[in-house]
Amino acid sequence: MSLPEHFSRKTSGSPKHLAARAVLNLVALAVPLGLGCATDPAGDDSTSDGGAKTTGGSSGTGGSAAGAHAGKGGQATGGAATGGTTSSGGTATGGLTSSGGAGTGGVPAAGGMSTGGAPATGGASTGGIPATGGVSTGGAPATGGMASGGAPSSGGMSMGGAMTGGATNGGAGSSGGSPAGGTGGSTGSGSPGCGIASPLKTGNFTESVGGTSRKWMLDVPSNYDASKPYRLIFVWHPLGGSGSQIVSGGFNGLKSLSSNTTIFATADGLNGSNSEASGTGWWNANGGDMKLVQIMLDKINAGLCVDQQRIFSTGFSFGGMMSYTLPFEFDVFRAVAPCSGKDGVIPHESKFNRSIPIMAFHGNNDTFVLTSLGKAFFDQYRTGRNHCGTQTKPVDPSPCVEYQDCDAPSTWCEFSGAHETWSQEPQAIWKFFSQF
Repeated sequence: MSLPEHFSRKTSGSPKHLAARAVLNLVALAVPLGLGCATDPAGDDSTSDGGAKTTGGSSGTGGSAAGAHAGKGGQATGGAATGGTTSSGGTATGGLTSSGGAGTGGVPAAGGMSTGGAPATGGASTGGIPATGGVSTGGAPATGGMASGGAPSSGGMSMGGAMTGGATNGGAGSSGGSPAGGTGGSTGSGSPGCGIASPLKTGNFTESVGGTSRKWMLDVPSNYDASKPYRLIFVWHPLGGSGSQIVSGGFNGLKSLSSNTTIFATADGLNGSNSEASGTGWWNANGGDMKLVQIMLDKINAGLCVDQQRIFSTGFSFGGMMSYTLPFEFDVFRAVAPCSGKDGVIPHESKFNRSIPIMAFHGNNDTFVLTSLGKAFFDQYRTGRNHCGTQTKPVDPSPCVEYQDCDAPSTWCEFSGAHETWSQEPQAIWKFFSQF
């Protein structure tokens, strides 16, 4: 398949037991980024997926894919899945930490958190050295305290690694492990940043990750109240895009729907390439993107009041691939809404496989990231994580469908279109996230 002149990208990866992957077969296609999971280009950072600048932006993601089928989305009905109890002595979210501070999903940049920084989400694992100003060695208290419908972690303290998020979604908290079971846990469990006198402000931040400077952006409600736990939504840009693009596009149209109820975060990807594609995106070289996500989680949780039961991710194209991938590396996300993404793009480890609500979108004539490959990644959630049956029912917006008999809501929206965003996406995603 030929590659348009303004694109040159690729994709890789497929989760299952500590396997790292990375191959990106991207074919390109310029698309408008005005709504939904795409980004609205603006200013100097207004190119996306290959750098093409159009009204509404152009997008694309790293990776060619093969066709797939659709479903229906809207607000996923369903709700909490039956939660299970976690085993005592499980692995702390993100695995064991290293000296310099814990990092959910990977080891942070040399030195761990910066002086005065926050501990890794959930705290340091036993034996790990916490960030200066962070928690003491031996483990942090489980953020959120008691598991919904179950017993709290031992004394509120994790034994050998704090539970990220504190409460398990629908099950009992484990003594030193990550939560397991279905969705539907309690809400309102705040982060360490609740009540602090000097909370983070809206703006740009720079971190050193493995010696590489990384930029990320934060949007805090204008009427922020440090005593109130807020929803947190990560929005990731497509290949060739930028975090500034996401910000200027109103976080894919979600900010205008949030009515100051939500904290938003995004970041800049790094340049990368393979045999077919190149550009800024989520190549996760040496685990760098996952380390950046961990740092963002740590600093946002330490500097703002975040509801640990309402952390979400969405994005278009390469950003959709990022949203599909993160729940395999992190156990903090309540639900995800990937748009036009696929597996086999971002190298990652399959550390977690619990059920998680998902609402995925894909054009039925996508020749850039083939629809069939997008459906295949959705099916990893539908069958492998959420254990759905084969029956579906139509849901809004049409032609979305929700699978039945699932451990967590699983909605597939295959709309009429190519590699592009769908006008129904912002409202559908906001409605989907808002139910949790």
